[in-house]
Amino acid sequence: MVKILERQVEIGSFKNCILLQGPSGTGKTTLARIFANKINKGKGEPIEVDGASNNGVDNVRIIIDSAMERSLDSEYKVYIIDECHMITTQGWNAFLKCIEEPPKYTIFIFCTTDPQKIPQTIINRCQVHTLGRISDQQIKDRLSFICNQEGFKFEQDAIDFIAKLGQGSMRQAISYLDKCKDYSNDITMNNVVDCLGNYSYDVFFNLTNMVIDGNKGGIIDTIDNLYYQGSDLKLFVSKYLEFILQVVKYLIVKDIRLTTIPQHCQDQLDYLVNIEGAFNYFNSFMNKVLEIKKVIKNDNDIKTTFEIMLLKGGE
Repeated sequence: MVKILERQVEIGSFKNCILLQGPSGTGKTTLARIFANKINKGKGEPIEVDGASNNGVDNVRIIIDSAMERSLDSEYKVYIIDECHMITTQGWNAFLKCIEEPPKYTIFIFCTTDPQKIPQTIINRCQVHTLGRISDQQIKDRLSFICNQEGFKFEQDAIDFIAKLGQGSMRQAISYLDKCKDYSNDITMNNVVDCLGNYSYDVFFNLTNMVIDGNKGGIIDTIDNLYYQGSDLKLFVSKYLEFILQVVKYLIVKDIRLTTIPQHCQDQLDYLVNIEGAFNYFNSFMNKVLEIKKVIKNDNDIKTTFEIMLLKGGE
């Protein structure tokens, strides 16, 4: 994709309508700004439009009328229309003729996280580029760079954890880091867990071992502690289900780096998965936790339901 866009800049031949699609936080708008800057050789600024709040036919007509006029401070007038999937059907219909026969010196760059909502007649008239999720390693490298530039002390495990929480979104990962530095300039694992309100993996490991061992008193104490600390039990169950999924993934791939579990938990993870029939057990237990998540969705007494179903989780 980058090679295609660089080639267009090199030969000075640009598509007037470009669609950048991909998950949130993967650089669509940033890429659009860079491309606009390259097109105009650093002159002028692109016109950024929020498609979510300018989605009606009247808003689109204003854009079309403006697009017919030449830019005063650059060769091309570049529109970056973010969240363009929010434009109404009537709005897209108004856009259709302009996109089909765009003004020579006007370029539209549409950005979206949900291309399914864009009419096919529009997509067919755009050059489409898809941005994938950013790898954990690239996110870790960027977070480490930011910490070094800003003078933050950091533990690599903490950076790894934040990167995995980002789930392929650079923006989300940087947002997490920004929140953590407001809590403390020491980006340690304990500080990250405390700051982000994410549940400690020690709680997940201990609770799982209690279920396996049939330690019902320990299960009740753990849920009581979560409840009286003010924890959101729905969120906890969701995170716990994700944790069990990562355990199952580890049983398959045997590489903790391919899971979201921090590497400092390697010994705890190995201890957990060495039970007899671990793969079948955790597959079954994952279904049990998934059932809990479904049951408590509209439950008014989550704590009681969670206790009952988890106490039976190892049976």
